[in-house]
Amino acid sequence: MPRLLPREIAFGVLLASTSGAAILAHTLGPLPLSFTAPFVVLPAASLLASLMLLRRKLYQRLHLFSSHLMRGAGWGLLATLVYDAIRPLLRMIFGFTFDPYRAIPIFGQFMTGLPPTDSLAIAIGWLYHFWNGISFAMMFALLRPQGGPIAGLIWAMVLQGLMMASYPSLLQIRVEDPGFLTMGLVGHGLWGILVGLGLKRGGRYA
Repeated sequence: MPRLLPREIAFGVLLASTSGAAILAHTLGPLPLSFTAPFVVLPAASLLASLMLLRRKLYQRLHLFSSHLMRGAGWGLLATLVYDAIRPLLRMIFGFTFDPYRAIPIFGQFMTGLPPTDSLAIAIGWLYHFWNGISFAMMFALLRPQGGPIAGLIWAMVLQGLMMASYPSLLQIRVEDPGFLTMGLVGHGLWGILVGLGLKRGGRYA
């Protein structure tokens, strides 16, 4: 089975990590999402999309690289849909008060400058949310193309840890909030297991 070179993995992970890094930079550093989203995240996403669209028209190395990205993107999208579906169910079952979609309009507000109730801010927030789920799965596909549920779960817990470091300040919530903790741990855990299983099931690359 062909393997990517370390520099190719590092290049892809760097591009795919920009959306998550932008959230951390907004929360912990001096760069707001209104700057990083259009000038860092969007160009990186466009380059990744171009690489995937050109997968059958370039050389073997790019074909292999884009195959990893496409597998990660597909399973990341599916896992993010499941992640978004399970969290409100947990809220309903356990009676949590924490809104599982609280971050969505806030992302949109930070990027557009519009109120979080504005429809454009909400739409932009959802797009950014889905790109996060897709790009994090791309990173995992590059780092561990063979996947596996345990590895996927570990990756998801790393992401959960980063979320717990940034979201309390970003969303003005308590890190010990049971709804925030439970929905994050269960939702991210299921997301990681699905991505890991999907990549493992995918077998050899096209």
